[in-house]
Amino acid sequence: MNHEKCLTEAKTTYNQGMTRVKDTPEPNDQKFPINSRVKISDDLGQCMRFFPHGVNAIVCYTYAHAFGGNNVKSYCLDVDGHGKISWYDEHQLALINP
Repeated sequence: MNHEKCLTEAKTTYNQGMTRVKDTPEPNDQKFPINSRVKISDDLGQCMRFFPHGVNAIVCYTYAHAFGGNNVKSYCLDVDGHGKISWYDEHQLALINP
C-alpha cells in the first residue's frame, strides 16, 4: 500500500472517530469524563518514557468513545504544553479536584 493511500485511510478513520465523539454520549463506564482535569503519572514505564509525564491534561475521549468497542481505559488527552496525545492508560492518570 502506498503512503498516500495509508494517509487517506488514517485521516478518514480519525474523522469518523471525531464525528462519533461529537455525536454520541461518552461511555458510562469510563473513569474520567470528557473535559476532566487529570494529572499524568511521573512514571509511565519504559515503553512510554518519551511521552509527557508529571504534567496536567484535559480528557478528550477514550478509544471506545471514538472508535467503538469496549476499551474505556485508554485516553486521548490534551496535555498542557504539548497538545493532543493518545493513548494514556487509566492507571497512569489521577483526577484533579475541580
